[in-house]
Amino acid sequence: MQAPEPVTPPEPAEDPAEQARFRKRMDLVRQAKGGINWFYWVAALSIINTIITLTGGLANFFLGFGLIPLVNALLARAAQGALAGGTDLNLVTRLAGAVIDLALGGVFLLFGYLGQRSHRNWILVGIALYTFDGFIFLLYQDWLGVLFHAYVIYSLIRGLRAMDALSRMGSPTTQSSD
Repeated sequence: MQAPEPVTPPEPAEDPAEQARFRKRMDLVRQAKGGINWFYWVAALSIINTIITLTGGLANFFLGFGLIPLVNALLARAAQGALAGGTDLNLVTRLAGAVIDLALGGVFLLFGYLGQRSHRNWILVGIALYTFDGFIFLLYQDWLGVLFHAYVIYSLIRGLRAMDALSRMGSPTTQSSD
C-alpha cells in the first residue's frame, strides 16, 4: 500500500482581466518611452552632424535639423557684402550653424527629459517644432529628410498617445482595488 500524496491547495489563479490590464499597461509604457525617446535621438543625431560638419566632413543633414542649411544659406547671402575679402565665409557659416544646431539639440534633449516626465505640453511643442523643421526639408525637396521627419513625428505622436492612454488608465494600485 502506497502512502497518499499530500494534498496541497491549488495556487490561487490570477485574474485574467488583471493580467490583460498589466500587459496593456506594459505595452503602453514601452510605446510611450519609445516614442518620447525620439527627442533624444534627434538631439544626438544633430550633435553628430554638427561634429562631422565642423571637422570638414559631409554630414547627412536629413538626420539633423533642416533649419541649419537654411540659416547657413541666409548667413552666406547676408555676409557676402559685409565680410572683408580675407574672411573665410564657409567657416563663419559652419560655426554659426553649429551654434544653432547645438542649441536646438539641447532644446530637444530638454523635450525628451520633460516628455519622459509626462509634460504633455512640452511634447506638443517639440512635435510642432520638428514638424516646422520638416517643412524646411520639403522646401528644399529633400525627400529623405521629409521621410525621416515624418517617421520621427509619427513615433512622437504614437508615444504621446500611449502616454495619454496610460494617464486614462490611472495608477496600477487604483485598478487593483476596483
